[in-house]
Amino acid sequence: MRRKKLTVLSVLALFLLGTPTAEALSKGTFYLELKPGCYSANKAPTKPSKWTDTNYKTLYSTACTSPHHYEVFFVGKIKAKDLSSDAAKKEAGVACDNAAIATLTGQKDLPQSLTYGYFFPDPGAEEKKYGKKILCFFRVADPKNDKLTLSIKRTFREVSYV
Repeated sequence: MRRKKLTVLSVLALFLLGTPTAEALSKGTFYLELKPGCYSANKAPTKPSKWTDTNYKTLYSTACTSPHHYEVFFVGKIKAKDLSSDAAKKEAGVACDNAAIATLTGQKDLPQSLTYGYFFPDPGAEEKKYGKKILCFFRVADPKNDKLTLSIKRTFREVSYV
């Protein structure tokens, strides 16, 4: 009877307490609904993630001091009429350039392979629902293979309370 009671208490404690990180990682977020913060490309954020044009649509929220692959640092809208045009890419690039410079100015010890990019809706249903939304993000490319995004454990956004 004592053994059964311990097992029930253990299961109850796990159920009530859980692990927030594991719970957060189990619930993915659609990429166009991301907010500034840190995200893992998969449920194993300590491992590198293969960088492709198709594996970014579901990301997993995580603390910026925990392993993650992406750090969204700007969410905004662009004015270009056609999101597949060079004008849209240029406008998104300028918006992300300005936001990245504002975010990184004065920061030290940045990884050599820190890059940033942006997401915006695919033409069709995504664009109809999300409009001209853009999300700018940092990632750290593997210096040996830029198709891999390395896991990082710190934020690139300096928070100032002054």
